[in-house]
Amino acid sequence: MVSDDDAVAERVMRRVLEATNHLRLDMPPPYMGREIHKIIREVTGSADPYESIKRKSTRAALSLYERVVNTVERQIDPFNAAVRFAIAGNVMDYALTSAWDLDKINSCFDDALSTPLDDDAVRELRDSAVSATNVLIIGDNAGETVFDRVLIEQMPAKSVTYAVKGGPVINDAIREDAEAVGINRIARVVDTGSDAPGTILELCSPGFREIFDTADLVIAKGQANIETLNDCDREVFFLTQVKCPVIARSLEADVGDWLVRHWEPEAASAVQR
Repeated sequence: MVSDDDAVAERVMRRVLEATNHLRLDMPPPYMGREIHKIIREVTGSADPYESIKRKSTRAALSLYERVVNTVERQIDPFNAAVRFAIAGNVMDYALTSAWDLDKINSCFDDALSTPLDDDAVRELRDSAVSATNVLIIGDNAGETVFDRVLIEQMPAKSVTYAVKGGPVINDAIREDAEAVGINRIARVVDTGSDAPGTILELCSPGFREIFDTADLVIAKGQANIETLNDCDREVFFLTQVKCPVIARSLEADVGDWLVRHWEPEAASAVQR
């Protein structure tokens, strides 16, 4: 994102290939993603190689904000609509592509209310939010944060904490990205203490781990959070668009599906037994 120099690209590729020798094949992809993007930052000398695309995403998202809020507030079930737009925002993902596709983004939001989604799972999420005193939402991409704000505005819980990355990686949101869209005015913004994609708990700060462990409800956005939290020892609601066949198979879904998925460690243990 910061260099068209073939020599720089070659240095990055050679460093990445070397790094793969030291990673176990049973590690989730975000472990490797962290190493790849650390190498990119070192070789290019850019602290945040995706900064320009993050700003572009945020501008595009903010241009849709008022329209989305008005649409949500007109619905019979505003919470359901807010969840749908929060998932629509997950289209702003540049881990899979570096191409800016405004038509795809607009189409995703135009179809947000009609895209198939498990409404029973959304009701389960809302019921959990109603009974929660404090909610933790783990964000994903910059730009997407705008529509996470719409969801926070519909949250019935008394206290919402919004978590971002501890440092730049891909186009994932950091504190500055969340504050740029005003989330800090309606929720407490914290960082995970880690610059890995997703939420690798062993790499997160003790402070974030305490927030994660003690929240009444945890909502995690995006595929990387599924890859890193799908066997954690607490309940989590995952909100994402399914973007690759591997994740689709593991979730018994199709590429392109929109999901609200409730992870319950007790239920998983029962199935394994």
